[in-house]
Amino acid sequence: MKRLTVKNPKTRRLLINLLIVLFLAAGTFVAIQFAKGYRPDLQNRSLSGTGLLNITSYPKSARVIINDKLTTVTDDKLYLLPGSYNVKIEKDGFHPWTKTILVKNELVTSADARLFPIIPAISPLTFYQVRNAASNGDGTKIAYVLQNSPQSISNGLYVYSITGNLLGSSNVQIAEDSPRDYSKALLIWSPDSSQILAIFTEKTVATKTTPSTEKISSAFLLTTKGMNPKSMSDVTLRLPLIISQWQDQFTKINLPILNLFPRYMVDLLSHKAVNVYFSPDKEKVFYTPTENISLPVNDIGRALPNINSSPEVRDLTKDQTYLFDIKEGTNYHLPFATKFSDTAKTLITTATSTPSASLASLRQLKSQSDSRVTSNLSWYANSKQIIVTNENGVNTVDYDGLNLTNISYVLPLENFITSSPDGSKLILLTNINQKPDTYNLISFDLK
Repeated sequence: MKRLTVKNPKTRRLLINLLIVLFLAAGTFVAIQFAKGYRPDLQNRSLSGTGLLNITSYPKSARVIINDKLTTVTDDKLYLLPGSYNVKIEKDGFHPWTKTILVKNELVTSADARLFPIIPAISPLTFYQVRNAASNGDGTKIAYVLQNSPQSISNGLYVYSITGNLLGSSNVQIAEDSPRDYSKALLIWSPDSSQILAIFTEKTVATKTTPSTEKISSAFLLTTKGMNPKSMSDVTLRLPLIISQWQDQFTKINLPILNLFPRYMVDLLSHKAVNVYFSPDKEKVFYTPTENISLPVNDIGRALPNINSSPEVRDLTKDQTYLFDIKEGTNYHLPFATKFSDTAKTLITTATSTPSASLASLRQLKSQSDSRVTSNLSWYANSKQIIVTNENGVNTVDYDGLNLTNISYVLPLENFITSSPDGSKLILLTNINQKPDTYNLISFDLK
């Protein structure tokens, strides 16, 4: 038998070019399918679809255990068959992180774990005795009252800058403790953190017909830049104007953030919820509805190829606390939230036309930027976790309500706890290895 040959050079070049095109097309098809996650299944002689699981953690190089099998270390990417996987990320000296993750065909699913140390290093930020701590709106500064210092002139009201100060000390004294005891004042930060309003109260004498009530006795407006004079003017008569100005500033802060949310959430957060607190990145919010409400179907999540697999709760119960994620349109129940006081924050979206200088309106101002006034929750700096205080001490939890992790069994005085802006530490007003009635600002290292 003679071998078939192509004698025409043009025909031969055409066949070669055709084979090259077919080879490139086949290679491109295989590359695309490989990029989508398809892998050869030798047993069934076919291509099986997979999904990509992107696993990250802080700190890195943590062990990844999938379905009870040690699989890899973070940070890594794994191609897995579609399905549900029990993922555990652990590292020596840190609390483990666990979650059931749904991997979908041809899609990327993320497992991002923030691991917290089992025994965090602690260091004092203050000594002697601290009372009446209050953090500002963005969590960069803490006002506190220092007492029992060996030098009486050092006692008084201070501002501590958490982010540090390259030009000097992080602690700046802004008032002496005489002639006023600021530990007994209601301290309210201005929206721009440039001033602190100190409100002093007194109780009226009860009679047979009227109970004892608390009323404003004096008020002082202090600058946070440096020492204020002892002979400050009482601003009690100016309180309505100050309240109106600060409400206007809060309106300018809240409205742009609020308008990022779906219309149904804008109505809910503005009129049918209390204790509304936005995350530092403004992409999440936790809130407490004042009536039973059903949220619409999650159209945002439907439009996305893949979202967090944690179960949602869209039928809201009055007085329960929930968290809404603007990027995925998801809503989660936070069952561990509790009230801390009778004050319930109402989100300020407009300045009151005729503000009254009442203690209730002043406590509303304080609650605008400090969630610890109203509940046992506050945002962790990275916006992915929430700080929770309960009978077990201080805890962190993922924004979807999973991985409740104990940081310390000590409890903060007056519910004061705040996260540093970079998330490297928690600062508590608490007692560690001191006399029972002695409290100081203590830093817990979370790195």
